[in-house]
Amino acid sequence: MFTDVYKIMRKELATFFSSPLAFIFIGTFLAVVLFVFFWVEMFFSRNIADVRPLFEWMPVLLIFLTAALTMKMWSEERRVGTIEMLMTMPVTTLNLVLGKFLACLALVGIALALTLPLPLTVSFIGNVDWGPVIGGYVAVLFLAAAYVSVGLFIGSKTDNQVISLICTVLACFGLYLLGTNTLTGFFGNKASEFLKLLGTGSRFSSIARGIIDIRDIYYYLSLVGVFLGLNIYSLEKLRWDTGTQKTSHKQWTLITILLAGNFLAANLWLNAVSALRIDM
Repeated sequence: MFTDVYKIMRKELATFFSSPLAFIFIGTFLAVVLFVFFWVEMFFSRNIADVRPLFEWMPVLLIFLTAALTMKMWSEERRVGTIEMLMTMPVTTLNLVLGKFLACLALVGIALALTLPLPLTVSFIGNVDWGPVIGGYVAVLFLAAAYVSVGLFIGSKTDNQVISLICTVLACFGLYLLGTNTLTGFFGNKASEFLKLLGTGSRFSSIARGIIDIRDIYYYLSLVGVFLGLNIYSLEKLRWDTGTQKTSHKQWTLITILLAGNFLAANLWLNAVSALRIDM
């Protein structure tokens, strides 16, 4: 299993870097990060040696980065017809999905690694609290994993890369908007707290402050599990004969529903657990 996943991941990475798109994506991401850090958040005017501005805009920037990375992963396969060949290869759908997922996540990791000179440079200017910095990078990776899983699922449903890009941006932005003050301000306290539990942005802020809470980590893992499960299900449906309804098809549907339900239900159970956290 791991060998197949690694081969698929390596193949996707090689394909990505064989074109100038990889360098355009990463270069654009770094340019926007620097612009936000130094000009929008006015780092020098603030006269504070911290990297908080680096992570404040990450939930929004990641939406566009991950949407751009995932828009062609499955859509291009469907457009050129190579997805039929993939479905007949002696590789499980799970391995195919995991390989593409890890490839996208590795690309995000490369882009993030190139931002490390920022906190290192700031540490020479003043005393940096490395707890929130480490927490911020952990939050970015988990948030990116959630966005990538959403993008891969949406990309598996269409052969149009533009539609995949737009729908991924809208879906990820909707998840981010749920927990923001812009939306929660219209509701009462209880409804606002519930929306914050659903929003990717509010969970991100908690980890970025240096508080590693098992509830926030599992929230992102549950999103990854749900959308990768839906991704596998949508690809498996391509193997089915549309003219027949077999017992195995019903089993796949039932397993997918139960998987998604269990991931979401565990979030409600963990909401009452407050002891499993690390303050960095």
